[in-house]
This record gives sequence, C-alpha cells and structure tokens, in this order.
Amino acid sequence: MGNFVISWIGSKIKSLRNQKSLSLKELSEQSRVSKSLLSKIENSRTIPSLPVFINILEALQVAPKDFFDDLYLQNGKNFTLIRQEDRQEIEKENRVGFSYRSIFSQNLSGLNIDIVQLSVSPHARYEPTVTDGYEFKMVLAGEIDYVVGEDTAHLRKGDAIFFDGRMPHYPIARDEQVEILVIYFLFAG
Repeated sequence: MGNFVISWIGSKIKSLRNQKSLSLKELSEQSRVSKSLLSKIENSRTIPSLPVFINILEALQVAPKDFFDDLYLQNGKNFTLIRQEDRQEIEKENRVGFSYRSIFSQNLSGLNIDIVQLSVSPHARYEPTVTDGYEFKMVLAGEIDYVVGEDTAHLRKGDAIFFDGRMPHYPIARDEQVEILVIYFLFAG
C-alpha cells in the first residue's frame, strides 16, 4: 500500500470524525480503539488492522465501500468538490473571538495541507501562536493587521500574506468581523 493511500486513510478518518463533531476520546470509546492508536492512524504514523479499521468505520457510521468512494477523486471526476454547507466548525487554538471552519485537508508526499476559513471578531483575544510549517492567509472580507515576529502588515479584502508559521504570529481585527482563507503547509512527522 503506497504512502499516499496510508496518509489518505488517516486524513479521511480525521475528516469524518470532525464532520461528526467527535473528539478523539469519544471516537475511542465508541470504536473500542485506544486514543493513542487513533491519533497515530489519523497522523499517518500507522495503518489500522482490518478489525480496528472496521470498528472505526462502524463508530463513524460509514460503510467500507462508501469510505473509499473518493480515494482518488469522487465519481471519476478530475476534481474534488467541497460544498459550503459541508464545512464543519473545528476547534483550534481555543482563543476567544476566533472561529475556524474546515474546508479541505490532504497529505501530499509528507506535507500536510489544511485549508480553513477563519472568522476573527473585533473583540478577539490576541495571543502569539506558532505552527510547524508555513501559512498562507488571504482576507476575504474586512481589514486586519497581521503581526509576524516583529513586523506588522495591514491587509485589506483581497490581500494575502505568506510566512513561516514557526515565528510567533497573530491577527489584530479592527472594528469589524474579518473573514480569512487560511492554508497551512505543515511538516509531517
């Protein structure tokens, strides 16, 4: 089984778990698979045995044939379509005034790519954060200042910024709600 398929299985399980708003602990309890093993599977550090895989699918209420439907692209199409209504809110960074909605997640040759929509409210709490990779952010609505290290960039609708996420960074919203498209390029491992 190729690395692409192994990482795809882990990403798909994580995506289904998030769609059903299940924590790792909840999926662990429902599938009777340890939380640490689930984490390893979701992060492509191991491939589940068939009995473990079936337990996970049963807990997620997904048939094995349906699980693999979009392995290479749905219905033989040359693209993957993600509908707005299919986006799920995800918990990330646990900061007041920040709301993340998952759009797409994929592992490509050891690089995890996560695409999310971030909403930042004017009363958001701003604390520096770091990620293990690079970040691309494009403002969809509103205006925001983005601090990366010691530098600050003012971004308006349509502006984008790309930076090394290992540097402390955070946004500062002005007097309005801001919508941002975020693409994380995270190092696997």
